[in-house]
Amino acid sequence: MSRKSHTVLLVPGIFDRGTSLLKMQRILSEAGYNTHYIHLRYNSGWHGMEHLSAQLMAKMENILKGEETCTLIGFSMGGIVARYYLQAMSGIDKVHKFISIASPHHGSYWANFLPYKGGKQLRVGSDFLKSLNKSIHLLEQTQPVSIWTKYDITIMPHSSAQLGIGVSYEVPVILHRLMPMSTKVISLMKNEVITGME
Repeated sequence: MSRKSHTVLLVPGIFDRGTSLLKMQRILSEAGYNTHYIHLRYNSGWHGMEHLSAQLMAKMENILKGEETCTLIGFSMGGIVARYYLQAMSGIDKVHKFISIASPHHGSYWANFLPYKGGKQLRVGSDFLKSLNKSIHLLEQTQPVSIWTKYDITIMPHSSAQLGIGVSYEVPVILHRLMPMSTKVISLMKNEVITGME
């Protein structure tokens, strides 16, 4: 039988080695959560989401013991990396709470400027995202949350950052890269982490 742990794993976005998540990590750690973030290689997404999700799986196996489950939080591309792990790599039973922050669940036009595997996977209408979204119902057991802003010019269209299931929060943050550092976003995220433990 699975047991909810106070472990939280943060997954950074594209071109981000995790520095944008340091404030979030500090606040969760101060609240008593065993909080980690992963350095994805290569964080451009060059080799595709599958390559990055395999790294996430290895990290999960390293930080969780036995039947423990954790909270998984993905920022931007990190939310898609997390989803592939959850939905396609049997990670769903290791996570009791999934939170995405400004992730392109239905693709982003910005990804058209990334002419390699990972970029193509993140485009609007990609076969990769279509496949993920066909099995989106699998995420229901993780009490999914999506946090997004209508001012985001990286995730276009803005509606792409909404999962379409679970809880969705719109926040007035003016830039994509500021989302994981926003006091409002962190407050919402922290409350959801606590709710997920109940």
